[in-house]
Amino acid sequence: MKNTSEHDSNLLYIIAWLVMILLTAISIWIAFLGLGLYAPVIQYGIAATQASILFILFMRLKGPPRLKWIFAGSGFFWLLFLYGLTWTDYATRRGGLPQF
Repeated sequence: MKNTSEHDSNLLYIIAWLVMILLTAISIWIAFLGLGLYAPVIQYGIAATQASILFILFMRLKGPPRLKWIFAGSGFFWLLFLYGLTWTDYATRRGGLPQF
């Protein structure tokens, strides 16, 4: 017989999985709505929410030690750095920035 903390933990992972599936479905639905410039903003927000769920629950970044947060933050820093380089490359080409 499982103790209640294991049962609660399993339930939490099932709920997180369902939320991730729901957010994915919403993201696909928004892609077909034709919202123009608002669609990428909403989809980035959904992606950030999904990434937060993954980081906090599945990578166990909640709680000590804080060294985990330093490494996770440095990963985000480098990701933003690479996105910045990519957008700089697109901006300096002949066509300019892509039109959404």
